[in-house]
Amino acid sequence: MTGTPSPPPDPEPAAPPAPPPPPPPRTWLELVGTAGSLLSLFTAVLFYFGWASTDAETRALGLRDTLFRLSTSDYLLRSVDALYFPVLALAAASMVAAVLHREVQSDPARAATALRFLRHAWLPAPLLVPLYYLSPGPLFDLLIPLAALVGVLLSAYARTRPEPVAAAPPDPPEPPEPPEPPRPVPAGAVRQRSALIWGPALLVAVVALFWAVYAYAGIIGRSRAAETTATVTDGFPAVVVFSTQDLLIRGGGSCVAAIDQKGSPYHFRYAGLRLFHVSGDRLYLVPRYWAPWDGTLYVLREQDPRVRVEYVSGRERRAAECP
Repeated sequence: MTGTPSPPPDPEPAAPPAPPPPPPPRTWLELVGTAGSLLSLFTAVLFYFGWASTDAETRALGLRDTLFRLSTSDYLLRSVDALYFPVLALAAASMVAAVLHREVQSDPARAATALRFLRHAWLPAPLLVPLYYLSPGPLFDLLIPLAALVGVLLSAYARTRPEPVAAAPPDPPEPPEPPEPPRPVPAGAVRQRSALIWGPALLVAVVALFWAVYAYAGIIGRSRAAETTATVTDGFPAVVVFSTQDLLIRGGGSCVAAIDQKGSPYHFRYAGLRLFHVSGDRLYLVPRYWAPWDGTLYVLREQDPRVRVEYVSGRERRAAECP
């Protein structure tokens, strides 16, 4: 009696593809180049913020920043105090992003749903544009570029993450034929695809960064202008000017008196003035009741032998500066 032949054994399931090898460690030249690029970008942001905030401030005061002959270092220094909070917020966001990136690397399958959602993170920015035209204001001036900046970076990150490797399914009772193992994607193709995504994304991110810096600088500049208008009378240094000839400084709370003292080289005394700005040997003076909508800016040279400038301190002396 002939026995029934036994069926062939089930084929072994195909092993999942091996993960790509880790990237080689960066050399010190690459680290120096990265640090230099970031430092250059940070310096450019500082200068641009200093110029943009000064431009917004002087425009709100009815002036222009070119009047004050500011140097590059002046623009850089004017941006430092206003960037404490944004820099700290950026540092905190970077640390949170580093922690989340590590979680994504350790458990890609768990983060797959969130990454699929983040692929469309760029959508809120264009959706906010119609709202800006319906209700224009500083809020949307800053919110739109920030949404574009964060959105394109998150979208590029989500679209360049490798797909998680699914767990091998349980052995079927009698598979008709062994499944064909997935073909690994060449590393060169992965890098090329990432470059095609990250290149435009970084370009949009840099443009959005400077857009956001300009919007934030406008807010800071206009707030500085409002503070200047409110404090010019009591917060700015009081100035008394002596001159050999009439400088025609009148109005706005200023006062002029003739000097008839014998032997004095000066013939006119001007009080009720405030020191508005100093640039080199140029002194920018305004009357004590100066306002952007009603005021005059006077420019004197400190080294001019025909002029002497005195600075007055003390509340009583300031109150009695003009009879």
